[in-house]
Amino acid sequence: MHRSMFDFRLGRVLAVGAAMATVAAACGSTPASGPSGAAPASQQVLSINDQTEPNSYDPGQETYTYEAAVGRNVFEPLLKPKADLSDVTGAAASGYTVSSDGLTYTFHIRSNANWSDGKPVTGSDFVYGWKRLLNPALAAGYVDPFFDTNVAGAADYGKVDATNATAIDAFLSGLGLSAPNSKTFVVKLQHPAAYFKWVATLWVGAPIRQDVVESAAGGSFPSSDATKAEAWASNASTIIGNGPFKISAIVPKDHVTLVPNTHYWAGTAAIKQLTYDFIPDANTAFAKYRTGALDIINVQGANVTVVRNDPKLSKQAKLIPRLTAFWMAYNTKRSPLNNQDVRMALAKAIDRNQLTQDVLHGTDKPLTSFLPKGMLGYDNSDNAQSFDAAAAKQLLQKSGVSVADLNKMKLLTRNTTTNQTVNQFIIQQWKTNLGLDIQLNVIDSKTVTKMIRAGNFDIYGPDGWGADYPDPQDWADIFQSGSCHALNWGCPTLPGYDALVQKADASQSASSRLADYKTAQKQLIDTAAVGFLYQQYEYDLIQPWVTNMSITPIDDEYVPGDFYYQGVYIKKH
Repeated sequence: MHRSMFDFRLGRVLAVGAAMATVAAACGSTPASGPSGAAPASQQVLSINDQTEPNSYDPGQETYTYEAAVGRNVFEPLLKPKADLSDVTGAAASGYTVSSDGLTYTFHIRSNANWSDGKPVTGSDFVYGWKRLLNPALAAGYVDPFFDTNVAGAADYGKVDATNATAIDAFLSGLGLSAPNSKTFVVKLQHPAAYFKWVATLWVGAPIRQDVVESAAGGSFPSSDATKAEAWASNASTIIGNGPFKISAIVPKDHVTLVPNTHYWAGTAAIKQLTYDFIPDANTAFAKYRTGALDIINVQGANVTVVRNDPKLSKQAKLIPRLTAFWMAYNTKRSPLNNQDVRMALAKAIDRNQLTQDVLHGTDKPLTSFLPKGMLGYDNSDNAQSFDAAAAKQLLQKSGVSVADLNKMKLLTRNTTTNQTVNQFIIQQWKTNLGLDIQLNVIDSKTVTKMIRAGNFDIYGPDGWGADYPDPQDWADIFQSGSCHALNWGCPTLPGYDALVQKADASQSASSRLADYKTAQKQLIDTAAVGFLYQQYEYDLIQPWVTNMSITPIDDEYVPGDFYYQGVYIKKH
């Protein structure tokens, strides 16, 4: 979903105190009959362009935002973020308790939590769901690092023979997951983790019904059989979820239709049909929005200017902050990029205001810090990387590295329109402000991913991170040395960083955690571990009749408000 990102808006392949945009009214569920001013039930239809068809409708197999947008409305995890991201709140669980040593989380399943077929949700359903998620044969994308590094007994997840059912069963039976009774789910951890409450909000941690899975598979099957394990998730009639909606129709390469789960604990949603269209072309979606056939779309490319200049559409546009930051990665394992002064000179030579205004149409905001605005722990007081052409030249001279040596470097670029445009600007900035003539190396996106994971690059970007949840642990962990090979952002050497972040991760003191994460962020900025560029903002159009939306910076991309569609309704128009 969020995780590692590159800017693909024109060629898509793929907090505490946070800003929250609210459309029309505050969030909350609505009665089945609809609120005052609502359109008739026949008009309670919400159509959204999700752009890309999910690879799976099994929540545990979903990785990207366009998949989570469906998964989190059909299935419900234990907890969910509050609309203002100040904390978590109950979802399938009404609440939870934590043992004094921080190692045991006990979740209390709601007495009226039900599946879409009316059967009650149980603690055993969560045990089964989490064991499926941690089954190596299923290779779920979100196991690492959220579950295998936290759940007791899961540390050897990557070492289990995924073809050996006996080995898998032994591993799964040793996990710290249990259901003492039908309404209790207990998770034992490997280590204290104050952020674990946020892990419990991830849509992949939803419950799964064993009887549903086995019925679709034709009976029980070995834990090593990934094919039978997924048979249930391809047919709308066998996808039984516990979220506010259920899938009524799947039309491959076109759309998926959701309708209310009438057994949902918080009541029946006012929206009677929620449709996600899979329209990859921005202009096609824009045209459908203008006819009223779509209620919510993302605005891309030249259409941004069209919307801004249109007196009607400009009033329907929302500029939504995302907890997503982009940066330039420097391969610190290669000289001269192992020189901190060189990296800082490159960082300070980029005019981010000009970049975001002239290149990115003013829909993004300059950023010279690690954590984006709206995140718990956001602090923009360290200006070490701020634009200063004169200081950049002085740093380059101080480094002792010649222009000729730097000109041997190449800037690796994905072949998407936005990436090439951004990097052409950056190349020009380095030429104008540092006298450099670094060349672009434009390659297809799939190959670029392989190259950066192998460390086969000099400079690469824009790359970055989007929040899975609004806790700085989700960010600070990605620059630990152990993440180098999976998330290759230049593998900077950061003395003491790992220990500092691990201390913050385990601490039960909120103030101590924030102080340590702030110190870690300062180290990333001051050593120019990467060159920070901008925070992504999303420019969306929302029809004026869509009412009672609660939009947060961690909503799924291009699907604003999807954490709280339960409370949305269509007003008379």
